[in-house]
Amino acid sequence: MQYDMQDMEEPHKGHSNAFRITRAILIVLVIFLLTGAGVFGYKILSASNSISTANQTIFGQLSDLLFKSGNKLKGEQDDRINILLMAIGGDGHDGPNLSDTIMIASIQPKEKRIALLSLPRDLYVQVPGQQFYSKLNAVNAYGEAAKPGSGASLLEQKVEEITGLKMDYYARVDFTAFKKIVDAVGGVNIKIDNGFFDYWHKIAFPAGTETMNGDRALAYVRARYVEGPEGGDFKRTARQQQVVLAIRDKVFSVSTALDFNAISGIFSSLSENIRTDMQTWEMKRFFELFRQIDPSSYKSDVMSTGPNGILKSDTVMLGGVPASVLKTRTGDFSEIKTLAQNMFSSSTGTDLSANQADTSVHNIDANGDIIPSISPSASPTPDASSTPVSASATIEVRNGTSTSGLAGKTATKLKSLGYKVIATGNAASKTITKTTVYSPNVTQSDNATKIASSLNASSATDIPSTEAKTKADILVIVGSDQAQ
Repeated sequence: MQYDMQDMEEPHKGHSNAFRITRAILIVLVIFLLTGAGVFGYKILSASNSISTANQTIFGQLSDLLFKSGNKLKGEQDDRINILLMAIGGDGHDGPNLSDTIMIASIQPKEKRIALLSLPRDLYVQVPGQQFYSKLNAVNAYGEAAKPGSGASLLEQKVEEITGLKMDYYARVDFTAFKKIVDAVGGVNIKIDNGFFDYWHKIAFPAGTETMNGDRALAYVRARYVEGPEGGDFKRTARQQQVVLAIRDKVFSVSTALDFNAISGIFSSLSENIRTDMQTWEMKRFFELFRQIDPSSYKSDVMSTGPNGILKSDTVMLGGVPASVLKTRTGDFSEIKTLAQNMFSSSTGTDLSANQADTSVHNIDANGDIIPSISPSASPTPDASSTPVSASATIEVRNGTSTSGLAGKTATKLKSLGYKVIATGNAASKTITKTTVYSPNVTQSDNATKIASSLNASSATDIPSTEAKTKADILVIVGSDQAQ
C-alpha cells in the first residue's frame, strides 16, 4: 500500500502548530502571572513600608519575610499580645488628630481568642509630660502637635498607665482608609435588629439587612446621638465590632482573594491612611493569627457610668471652657486595671463592665451618661428639641473689637462645645462691648439662644445694617466681654 507523503506530513504540521500556539499562550500566561505576582508582591511590600513606622527598606522587609517567619510577636511567648487601636478623622475633618475610637485588642494565640476593651474618649487624664489635663481623645493630637508622628506613642504611654497593660503594638486608621477598605471589598452586609436614627448626622438606619458602602458603614459605626435600644456607647462599640467582623469575612473570602482590584484597593488604602509600629513580618504573623480566630469567640467590654459602672460624669474647665468629662469612681485607675487584666475572664469578680449593667433600665449616651429609656421602634423619628445645635445650624464668628484673634478663639470655644463654625472674620465696628448672637432666620432663634447662653451673651434676630450678609444660619459678633 502506498501513502502520499504529503498526506502523512499534514497532521504532524497541524499538531506542531497547535502545540506552538498552546505553548505561546502558556508562556504569555506565565509571564502575566509572574508579572502580576511581582507587582502584587511589590505593592504589599510598598504598602507595608508606607504604613510602618519602622525604618526598613523593601529589601529589608523581604529578608525579614524570608528569614523571620518562625519568629514570635511581642507578647506571644506569654500568650497575651496587646494592641492599641485608634481611629482618627484624618485630613479634611475637624480635629483630624482627635481619636474618635480608642480600643485595646488583646490576643491569646494559643487559645485563638481575642478580647476588646473600649476606653471612653472623654476620660479625664493628665497629658503625659505636661502639667495640664485633657480628654483622652486629645492625647494623640497633643503628641502630633509637639512632634509629628509621636501622637500614637504618647497615647500608648497614657493607655499603659490607665490599664496597667503593656502595649506591644499600635495601629491607627483614619476615616478615609475605613471607607476605602469597605468599598474595595464590595461593601459589607450588616444586619440591623433595631432601627435607629442618628440625631447628630441626621441619618436613619431602618431594621433589616443592608449592604453598606464605605460612607454608610462609617456613619453606622460613628452614630453617637441615638436613643432607644441602640443608644449608648456599648451599642456603638457593638456596631463597630459588627462591621469589623463583616470586613474580616469579606477580606478572607475566596471572591476577594481572587479579585486583584479588590486586594490592590485594600493595600492602597492601607499605605495612605494607616500607621503602625509593626514590621512587615509582624504584620504577616498577626494576619495569620487573626485568620485563625473564630469570630464567635470574641469578647468585649466597655465602661459606663451606670449604677454598677466604674465611671462618673463631671464638668471641668478645659482651655477656659466648661467641658463634660468622665472620671473614675474611685479617683484612680485601679478598677480600670482590674477590668483590663481580666478581659478574657467570664467575670472580673466585680461588677465593673457595662455588659453587666442594668441595660434593660438604662441606656448610656455618648458621654457615658444615663439617658431615659424609650419604647423600641423600628424606625425612630428625630426630635428637633434633642438635636444638637451643631447638627442643624451653621455659625459665622466676627470680631467686633481691636483684640487680635478674638474671633478665632471664640470659634475654637464653640467648636469644642460641638457647634459648627464655617467662617471667621472682622465685624464692621471695632467698639462692640457686648457679644451678640444674631439669627436672621427665625427658625434658628432657639439655636441662637442656646449659643448665646454658652457665651454668656445676648441674642437678637436683626443683623445690624452696617454688617455684611452672612451665608451662615447664625452670626456671632464678639464683644470685648469675651476678651475679658
